[in-house]
Amino acid sequence: MDRYAITVAPSGARTRLLLTNGPDELLRAVLPAPREVRHERAAQIFLEGLALWLDRRLHVVLSADSQDASFCLGLTDELGCGCGSIFYEVEVVERRPRRRGRRLGGVADFADLRQMHLWSAGGGR
Repeated sequence: MDRYAITVAPSGARTRLLLTNGPDELLRAVLPAPREVRHERAAQIFLEGLALWLDRRLHVVLSADSQDASFCLGLTDELGCGCGSIFYEVEVVERRPRRRGRRLGGVADFADLRQMHLWSAGGGR
């Protein structure tokens, strides 16, 4: 059975969420930025509720470019390490700027092969 994973990407303008179960996307959401959230446990309560709804422990991938944004969601400690509970585990992944590689034009579309390459290069689990 595939595990449920939710990627949380806070930024100064918004917080993006993506819930997956194996290769399937189940939920996409765009929520207010962390600085606009008034309740200090809002993110934790949201994740607990989602875990209860799915009846599974969630794997939370926190993609953060600043420690402040992730800390204010209550998903990390003061050192930037992921916090967890019986409802979810948090893995902090540093967001790095990606440069899209140069693509060759021509004969066919190789999108599926690029995805397989990304998967084998450590992007998939």
